[in-house]
Amino acid sequence: MVHQTKTAVARTAYGKTLDTPISYSFEWDEFSGKDELIAAKQELTLEEQLKVRATEAQNNARQKALTAALDAAGIVKPNIENDPQFRLRKMFDLFKANGLSDNDARTAASNALTIDWED
Repeated sequence: MVHQTKTAVARTAYGKTLDTPISYSFEWDEFSGKDELIAAKQELTLEEQLKVRATEAQNNARQKALTAALDAAGIVKPNIENDPQFRLRKMFDLFKANGLSDNDARTAASNALTIDWED
């Protein structure tokens, strides 16, 4: 068994940008080989493997169908090149990362890109 530790930084939570990013660490134990897995009786049964594979296949099919339906409806995933409000949000994020308040970052982003906020 190998003990692992990693750190990460959350910059958003529940769809909103955090005023201050939150750093956190997490730990877990990882099997170093199949012998350890078997000895700990943690291997998946054939039935569990089937469920895992079925869920993977369902999720992949759902995502492909959703992408196809959105494409057919003419809905394009927003990005910097095709959506001015997306650009504005990214510029806002940069100003926020540079220490500006929400209000100042909104104003600075709007002025820099000469784009008005829609909301």
